[in-house]
Amino acid sequence: MKQMKITLDECLSLKSIEKVVINSYEQSLYLVSVIVNSEERFVTDDRGNFLKSFNKLELQKLFSNSPVTKMVVRHKSAYNEMIGLHNQKEDNTLEVLIGGDEYANQ
Repeated sequence: MKQMKITLDECLSLKSIEKVVINSYEQSLYLVSVIVNSEERFVTDDRGNFLKSFNKLELQKLFSNSPVTKMVVRHKSAYNEMIGLHNQKEDNTLEVLIGGDEYANQ
């Protein structure tokens, strides 16, 4: 499956973004994806590098003037794999709704 990408500039020029997802990885590394027209795409800079940061609020601020319906932090735990349940069909993804620019502008 081909990974869909969208540049930050393209994101910021959209009329509507269904969801901004701040994907949480180990050691507090965050990558951003957006859902537009029911399709998830990872956000890149103008050189095609994934938009990433160790600061979640920094990423939130990028979308503070954009028409975002909702913003979440998403984390997929490796716990099931660590205890030998890697073949389980249940998805252990956690998504937490986070505030909009009122949190990012503090």
